[in-house]
Amino acid sequence: MNRLIVILAIVIFSCTSLSVGFASSYTYYNIVDESGKVVYVTGWELQIGDQCLTEDNKRYEVVSIEGTTAHAKFIGEVNLSKYINETEKQALWREILMPSVAIAQSTGKVAIYHTHSDESYVPTDGKESILGKGSIYKVGDTFSKSLQDKGINAIHSTAKHDPHDNMAYERSRRTALDLVKKQQPDAVFDIHRDAVPREVYAGKVNGQDISKVQLVVGKYGPTGKQIEDYALQIKAASDKKHPGLVKGIFFAKGGDYNQDLHPRSMLLEVGAHTNSRESAEKGVALFADVIPSVIGKTGANPANQAGEAGFGTVAAGASGATKSIGWIVGFLVVGAAAFLFLSTGSMKEAKAKLKQFTSTEFANFFAPKAKNEKNKEPDKDKQEK
Repeated sequence: MNRLIVILAIVIFSCTSLSVGFASSYTYYNIVDESGKVVYVTGWELQIGDQCLTEDNKRYEVVSIEGTTAHAKFIGEVNLSKYINETEKQALWREILMPSVAIAQSTGKVAIYHTHSDESYVPTDGKESILGKGSIYKVGDTFSKSLQDKGINAIHSTAKHDPHDNMAYERSRRTALDLVKKQQPDAVFDIHRDAVPREVYAGKVNGQDISKVQLVVGKYGPTGKQIEDYALQIKAASDKKHPGLVKGIFFAKGGDYNQDLHPRSMLLEVGAHTNSRESAEKGVALFADVIPSVIGKTGANPANQAGEAGFGTVAAGASGATKSIGWIVGFLVVGAAAFLFLSTGSMKEAKAKLKQFTSTEFANFFAPKAKNEKNKEPDKDKQEK
């Protein structure tokens, strides 16, 4: 009897130890600067050479690691204005060179999948992991629906890649490759959640409590620099539209995360297991606002879709083609005026040269045609006779 009690006690103790061990298996790292101040917190396992960009756009590189504390050197403050300016310039040229009809029809595609299909949110789900049925899928659904509401064609894969181990990215690679080949998307998102204390991702944007998002860039692959620029472009656009939404960017020196499969492939972490799923869904819905401008795609005009104002009507205004031609003609006129002014040295002489050109050059251009028509008339009379 005593032996049975001892065995039961050992079993209970073992189960309790396993439970506590699993609950505390999420080790997170504090990245501190030269003064010892915590500048970044992440659940990613760090190595020397990893970098991070903070919410206020300060960049650090890990130089040493002691336990769960990573010491980092300050690289510098990143000016994201050039990335947002580049996006706006691209949008301007698209508007000039592409009719609005073509832009409206080019709604674009975004592919969404989940490498860690078990990830869940403890406050909502009661546990951080549900094999094959993680509530991260619901966050992906919200992201997909929010993009659809903006006219973007979102394809959300619910393929499972359990278990949550080092081979998960090998299994999800098949899913990502299939999406890229069959759907040919303009962007690909692998959506996760982090594993850090609640306050790291908790935030308030536009007056509502949300979970922030983190962008993760794998620097190991051949497209590392390209993906890095893409991440900076996303953060620049997000900072302008929803300041405080993007917690930061983590640059993993030894990571790839299947980002070599597409030039606009991004690993997105929405909140942590300590945040509620509802707050994560609010955060990812706001993040969807940023995507159309970044990938250069917009949805069709709802008024035109509803038939309230057809293209080219008075209600709709000038058509996209007309506007595009107008822009091009305008640029040509301004360019010609500037050329005349620079070549003559004064506005008066420029006007005189322009007058001479219209009266003389055009006359000379049409004169040969008139002369030829005159010469053809006798032949015409002869033929009629």
